[in-house]
Amino acid sequence: MSAHTDLPRRAELISSLDEKYVSNAVTFAAMHAAGTMIVDGAPLRGPDGTLDRAAIRRRVERLSWFAPAMRQRLVPTLLRFTTPAWVPVTSLDLDYHVRFAEGIEPDDPTRVERFTGRLSPTMDPSRPLWDFEFVELDSGRVAIVMRYHHVVGDAMYGLRIGDVIAGTAAMAEPPEPGEEQYLELGIPPRNGIEVLALAFAQWRSRHPGVRQAWRAYWRKSFRMRLRRWGGRLLRPVKNARIARTGLLDDVREGRRSAYEAVDLAAATRRAYKLGGTVNDLVTAATLVAMARQRPDAETLSILVPISRRGAGDGGVRNDISVVKVAVAASAPLEQIVPSVRAQVQAAVDSGGSVVEGAEDWVGYATSVTWGRDDRFFGTAAVETVTGWPAGDPRDEVACLACSYRRELVISVTARSSVDLPALMAVYRELLAPVPVPVPVAAGAPGGAPAGAPSGASGRVDPVAGVAG
Repeated sequence: MSAHTDLPRRAELISSLDEKYVSNAVTFAAMHAAGTMIVDGAPLRGPDGTLDRAAIRRRVERLSWFAPAMRQRLVPTLLRFTTPAWVPVTSLDLDYHVRFAEGIEPDDPTRVERFTGRLSPTMDPSRPLWDFEFVELDSGRVAIVMRYHHVVGDAMYGLRIGDVIAGTAAMAEPPEPGEEQYLELGIPPRNGIEVLALAFAQWRSRHPGVRQAWRAYWRKSFRMRLRRWGGRLLRPVKNARIARTGLLDDVREGRRSAYEAVDLAAATRRAYKLGGTVNDLVTAATLVAMARQRPDAETLSILVPISRRGAGDGGVRNDISVVKVAVAASAPLEQIVPSVRAQVQAAVDSGGSVVEGAEDWVGYATSVTWGRDDRFFGTAAVETVTGWPAGDPRDEVACLACSYRRELVISVTARSSVDLPALMAVYRELLAPVPVPVPVAAGAPGGAPAGAPSGASGRVDPVAGVAG
């Protein structure tokens, strides 16, 4: 911390909508979002050829000052009267937040489970809710598995943290934090009473005047506030019961993941030709894929998150609404894409969530964009980026498409009841996949190892296939 400034004490209540991500132990465990960057491993190694762990941890610690969410933790307020509050931490336990996998993993497109974050332990809710794991690959590359909890922010907010960790310029040494960073973060309150006082002052600043504050408070009924308070008081009891029943096992077990890489320009052209966006095309392809696995279904529905951010809303952590999109299961892609576009646009125009009828959706689908510029972790070039979806463990399928440079990566996590290879084949069919050269058998003249793309010298993306 700075020795030159009297730093302010800070506490920021989370919204009641964000509180749902930590409402119980099952939801907390399910809402771990993950992404994987595959980077050139050489710049991360020391003179002895091993990963320079001290330098990597030092880089992450210094960069964390430029993403304040990485230096905050959630604390309950006094008697749990309000939603929990974000408060600064005085230091980071880097051994906890930045880990290194033991051994070397195959650079193998059929083994992706390591890169989804599900093999990592559930985060400690008393700490800042993020972690990195660095995994060495036998190709020499390094996979950086990054996790953060959904209560920290949605995918759009997560990209802001990504902008800090992997910038668009190679940088041997990250900048030192200055007074601006220290002031923005502040220091933690002295006790629970001060947490409430700071949070109340923050709320009053957003609602100046007695009349405006009174109206803002009574937008929610006293009965609703009382029920939520009771839920907070009972939360430890509920979590203890969940731990005894083994429900947490369902969050991680019975799931498999895969991804498919396609050419972004080709997918964009096809989406436009069909009357939609890339997001509409990805959603429609997911519906078509699930319809083929349900030949007797008449209709199918899926949830589509929509960002509500406007100018100046970049600091809002979670700002999404959801629309339930329903289509005829037998409809072709040419009809489904414009139907998805129309239903999503209607939700955008209405300014809120549109989830009507039965809770019969198969899951959700969405997409994010990280831009066309090359990214670097320090001086290590980021070669591929994969975002893994987080969601309700009851969902049959969850799809997150992420564009980086000229590639669109469609990542899917599905329940074991879903035929995941067949699902991914539909994405290859419908979303203009990148051509893959015919593998050359190992030992063939001039050939690469079996299963490796020509010219890749056996180096393939480890997050390109099905996780068993």
